[in-house]
Formats: sequence, structure tokens, C-alpha cells
Amino acid sequence: MTSCDRTMKTDLLVVGSEGAGGPAAIEARQRGIDVLIVTKGKISQCGASQMAGADFNLDGKSAIALGFPGDERDSPERFFSDIVREGLYLNNQRMVEKYVEYCPRSIKDLMDWGMRIYTYESAHAEEMARGVIASGVLWVRAIRKKVKELGIPVLQDHMVVDLLTTGGRMAGAVALDIKTGETVLIQSKAVVLASGGWHRAYRTTSGPYDLSGDGIAMAYRAGAKLTSMEMVQFIPFTVYWPPKARGSICLYIFSQFPGVGDFVHLVNASGERFMQKYDPQTMEQSTKGIVAIASELEVEAGRGGPNGGVFFSLEHLGPEMVEMIIQGVKAQFIERFKEKRHEFTHLLPELLEHCKVGRIECGNAAHYMLGGIKVNERAESTVPGLFAAGECSGGLWGAVRVASACSEAGVQGKIAGEAASECVSKVSHVSADEQQVQSVLECITRPIARTQGIRVAELTRRMHDVSGKKLWVIKDGNGLKSALEELKQVQSELEETAILGTKSRRLNDEWIRCLELRNLLTCLELSAKAGHARKESRGEFFRRDFTDTDNDEWLKTVEIAKQDGEDAVSFEPPVVTSITPPIGRLTFQEAIGVATASLTRK
Repeated sequence: MTSCDRTMKTDLLVVGSEGAGGPAAIEARQRGIDVLIVTKGKISQCGASQMAGADFNLDGKSAIALGFPGDERDSPERFFSDIVREGLYLNNQRMVEKYVEYCPRSIKDLMDWGMRIYTYESAHAEEMARGVIASGVLWVRAIRKKVKELGIPVLQDHMVVDLLTTGGRMAGAVALDIKTGETVLIQSKAVVLASGGWHRAYRTTSGPYDLSGDGIAMAYRAGAKLTSMEMVQFIPFTVYWPPKARGSICLYIFSQFPGVGDFVHLVNASGERFMQKYDPQTMEQSTKGIVAIASELEVEAGRGGPNGGVFFSLEHLGPEMVEMIIQGVKAQFIERFKEKRHEFTHLLPELLEHCKVGRIECGNAAHYMLGGIKVNERAESTVPGLFAAGECSGGLWGAVRVASACSEAGVQGKIAGEAASECVSKVSHVSADEQQVQSVLECITRPIARTQGIRVAELTRRMHDVSGKKLWVIKDGNGLKSALEELKQVQSELEETAILGTKSRRLNDEWIRCLELRNLLTCLELSAKAGHARKESRGEFFRRDFTDTDNDEWLKTVEIAKQDGEDAVSFEPPVVTSITPPIGRLTFQEAIGVATASLTRK
């Protein structure tokens, strides 16, 4: 007999309600499956999807078929090739094939559900941009509308704390009702995890506060294999000043807008346009990774700003030209980003107004996690009955994400819904392991019961110190090893000494932060472990002690699974279908196609 406060039963449990979770639940419900969505916040108001711009990939031929003005030369085959080539060949090519195949289906679904499309961008020459543009708010509202139309039950304000297995397969999960503090046993035949990344492991991130790696950490504890956890994408041009705007990517979006990027200069504290040293050909329009590394090197060399960044500058244009740009921004951005009106019609013009007389300090932020739960092209993890979709999964992007994360969420959500439906139609419910349930309940209540120890905020600060100093854009072996030791210590103290300021179980935010911190530390530790194992630099991963990209020795993914209570690291060659990866050893710059001076210079 379970000691949870409530018990629920469903065929399919979907953890996450937004860009990936919503489509997974919708697909399963349309196939006649009993589905339950559990989300940590309010549906259409939590996670990263609502914050998206949002672009959805579509090759030119498929665009024409859907009624958009696509370029028929932009074939699905070219789209596939672009993703694999830009991913530096670490991609699971079967997953990429499915992605390209399902992108038009996913967009068609969203249009049928009522999502408004603003415009279509066609790929030209060597450009990667292709697809339709909407907004994150309209995206998640369309999903919410369809979920409601199908009558799919949604448990809002519930945090899934851990998964349950019986006989090596999924049996359900234990969740916590954030409002009441009650625990809920959810029995299910299968689980789809669509819970996003682990951005909050970093002090500066472009992601929302609730991205705490819950799904990845839970899957790992349940025995699932993880892949490519070292591959974290950092985005440059993120606002560092003023503090109220820290983490905003509005300057980055502005710098990438057609006709605008050429005006933007990045300068160091001495006013030097430093990208000349690192990528003289494309300067500030270089890849995210190159600009991020270059910015970090300037800061390391003592040429950064007071807040740890570099500077966004329009000083060379003069006040009159900047004013013209401000007016143009208001005209162009107000329609495309109307649901995010404040950031692009108030904050961005405010920042640009300051550019008439000075510079804006900006820098890098953790932006996207390419690794996560290892899945195949059917979104199946290595644990029977467990599926993953969106940013909590890994394998699609390889070493660089160049295509749309919005499309990834929709495509993988749909695929996960299909595969999970097949799964639950073939299996019966299994009873939850009472010993597992009790273990989860003890983990949940332990911080509430303690009277002495360390507060969660202090442990979080220590985690951020480690991630900001040793697991940031530029890494090395000593830093990675030291980070592992420090993170294990923080995790140990969290488990043994974490206390809460209030013992109330109702709406206890610190309690939720404590449970999330466990997951963040798990993800960060596994990222450090994978990074220490990879003895090269590739794509989004850069080590100053191994700066080359080595296709002879390191054209393989780093995978981690828990075996007999220990972290077992293994290496797997990428899944290849039609594009044979290259051989040979290249400099980091050669591998990503950047004609630049050495990035190891200071």
C-alpha cells in the first residue's frame, strides 16, 4: 500500500506540456490512448517554448507544398546535409532524416491548431535560415487549445520528482503538488519526458527559471543512458547590463536581423574591435561559438567590462544614425515579436538609446543543451517504456545546433507520441515498487524534517561559482576535474545538510528549489564528466588543452549510464546512413569552416 497522498493511473504519462510535451500528448490521444500531462507550472506559461521567437524549419520543396514561397532547389536532401555537416558529423543521421521528414508535418499540425504564421524565410546559397516564423506565445497557445479540445487532463503546478521502474521497465512516477505539498503516485505503462534543458545550472542563462534538468536527471537515476552532455551551446551578445535585463538575447536577435548585423561592433574595454583578431573575414557575424570564445578570451586577458563581459557598440555610427535604427527596430520588431512587446519595443530601444552616448556590456549565456537522454529515431530511450523529446533528449544535433529547436520539440514530440502509443497498446500496467516509492518520499521530505544545516541558496551559489569558472565557454582538464570534485561535494551536502527556511508544505518555493538543485547538480556533474572524457574540441565544446578537432580518434559520442551505483562512461560512433564522416585532424577553426587567427591567443 503506497504512502503517497494520492494515486492516479493512466496509460501514458507526459512530463511537460509545451513545445514537445503537448504534441506528444495530442498525438497519443488522437490514437485513442489514455494520457495525462504533468507540468511544473501553468500550461502555455512555463518552460522555454513560450519565450521562442519562434522559427520552424521547412525545406523549400516542402514549403511550396504547404503554400509558402519556398525555393525548390532547397531539397530535403540538402537540409539533411546541412544539419549533419554543421553538426560536425556527430549527429545520429537516422534522427536527422526523421527530423527533416517530420518538419512539414509538425508545421501543418500547428497551422491546423490555429498557430498564426508571420512570414517565411527561404534558404539561399549557403545560408541555413529556412522555414516559417511565428511566436512562442502563439505556438504554446495553439497547443493548449488542442489539448483542451481533446479533453486531455493536465496536472498543473506539479513537479515530477522521480520515475519508477519495475522489472527494468517504466511503471510510473512520483510527483509533488506544489500548491498543497501532497505527494502523488502516478501509475503508467509508459512515460514521455519533455521537460527541457538544465539552463539554471549556470548563473547567466537565456533560459527561464524553471529549466532545471528534471527529466534528464530522473532518466539517469532510472537507468537510462545519456549522450553528449558536454555539448552546451553558449550564445554571445547577451545583455549583462543593466542588471534587470541580464540574460536577455534581444541584442543578439538585433545583431542577426537582416541589414543590421553589419552595423554592430563588439569592442573590449580599450575600445578595440577584437573580432578582427579571431575571425577577420566575418567579424561579429561569425558563428555563435567563435564569438563566444573570442569574447571570453578578451575577458580572461583583462580586457573585459566590470560585469564580466565585453561591449556592444554603435558609437561609430553617430547619434542620428542610431536614432534611425531605433525607429526601424520599432517598425520591424513590433509585428514579429508583438507577444514579447516589452523586450523588443521597450527594452531594446532603451538599450539602443544608450548606444548614442556609450556602450552596452554584453557577454555569453548558457543557451541550449545539445545532449541529454539518448534516444533513437523513434524517441525511445534505453529503458523500455521511457521516451524523450525536445531539449531533454540528445543525438539529433551532433556538436552544433544550426536548425530550429522549436521544430525539434514539435517533431520529436509527435514521434514520441506515436511510438509511446504503440508501446502502451502492447503492455499491461505493472505495480510500482513500494521500496522505490518510499525512497522517493524520503528524498522529498528530508529537507523539511531537518532543523540544522545549509540553506539552498548557499548551495546554489556554490554550484554557480563552479559552472561559471570551470564549466563555462572555455574549459581544460584541470578545471573539469576540479569541477567534478566540487560538484560532488555540493551534491553530498545537499543530500545530507540542506534545510529550508520554512517547514510549510504549501507553496514552499525553497522546497522546490531544493529538489531542482539535486537535478541541476546531477546534470552539471555529468556534463563535466563527459567533457573530461572528450580529449578534443568540437563544435560547441572547446578545451584549451586539446584545441584540435580529431576525426581519427574522437568522431564518437560520449555516453554515460549508471551501472551498479557508479557512472559508466562509454564511447559510440555516430549513426551513419548516407553521409560518411571525414577523417583527419583539423584545427578547431578549420573544422567549423572559419578562416581565423588562433583562438588560443590572449
